[in-house]
Amino acid sequence: MPEIVKKVPIPAAGVALGLAALGNLLQPLSPAARMLCGALSLFMVALVIAKAVRYPAMIRDDFRNPILASVSATLLMALMQLSGYLAPYAAGAAFALWGTAVAAHLALMGWFTWRFIRNFKLDQVFPTYFICYVGIIVASATSPLYGMEAIGQVLFWLGFACYPPLLATITYRYIKHPVPDAARPLFCIYSAPASLSLVGYLAITPEPSITFASVLLIAGQLFFVIVALRLPRFIAGGFFPSFAAMTFPFVITATAFTQALDLFAGTGMAVPASAAWAAAAETAFAACMVAFVLARYLAFLFKPAAKPQPVAAEKGQLDLETA
Repeated sequence: MPEIVKKVPIPAAGVALGLAALGNLLQPLSPAARMLCGALSLFMVALVIAKAVRYPAMIRDDFRNPILASVSATLLMALMQLSGYLAPYAAGAAFALWGTAVAAHLALMGWFTWRFIRNFKLDQVFPTYFICYVGIIVASATSPLYGMEAIGQVLFWLGFACYPPLLATITYRYIKHPVPDAARPLFCIYSAPASLSLVGYLAITPEPSITFASVLLIAGQLFFVIVALRLPRFIAGGFFPSFAAMTFPFVITATAFTQALDLFAGTGMAVPASAAWAAAAETAFAACMVAFVLARYLAFLFKPAAKPQPVAAEKGQLDLETA
């Protein structure tokens, strides 16, 4: 088990976040599926925390990398989501978990700004920056569980204000600099910010603007299509820990689509059946992608270590055969 824990990469927290969000998305369809997703999410969170406790030096080294440092916010976002699983059974503990995760996320935003934005380098910018800054909107989406909508509104506008400049900067970086193979799947994160903004906005706004919600929905769906068209080449490139980017972005896109249709229907707008079918298809797609990435992660973590090859003996045999 120690060797498995040692192999756990920080992006595994992104898988935990995708699982927790998927459980919430599937809850109306199957409470059992929600609990399964929650249990699996908790398992992944436990692995990441165990890595941090047992191998703190490795985590410190990882935090020198802007990708891994910004991805670490997914652990806090996952804890915010998981607090909702705990709330029906231990409201006080759930609120404490939520509040701690929110405070830690805000602290991470401040530290990341001081550490990496202060010493800005365009080639070090990746879509994971969305996670660090726009990701705080998960706190807005979960704030109604604790009657904290007022704080949720502040955090929503904080995260949303970061979205346009980050979108411009990250896109410019993609135009100007090549992306390493291991980081290519991170492009999938593009699908998340607009949809997360929509989910957070609907959670903390008593009378949401149909126009604003529609703009966010269209943007989220547009980015989803762009990402989906490039997805096959990311999968074909082989497994990387960055596969975690194929989980939460798709789940939150399907969540935003579903909630937007509910909003439109609630205002008396005619929602075509094709839109409902499209939302259902996105939900199924998100579930399949989360299951796929989870399977690849588990295969990576639990794959037995390769036995050392008897290099000296083979070299001697080769020399004899050559002679």
